[in-house]
Amino acid sequence: MKRRKVDRERIKRADRESRLVLDAERQAREAKTARLREQRLKKATETSLAELNRLGEL
Repeated sequence: MKRRKVDRERIKRADRESRLVLDAERQAREAKTARLREQRLKKATETSLAELNRLGEL
């Protein structure tokens, strides 16, 4: 029985391509997470300032 040929270059190329896609997806997730974190912090700061202003008016 003959052994099947393995195209190692094709496997390496597929690995490189998939790594590029995974890296791009990871970067997009990290950017989204950072953006959402910034929005939450900004909202928390605004809420805290509004609360302090409200307490100062009493």
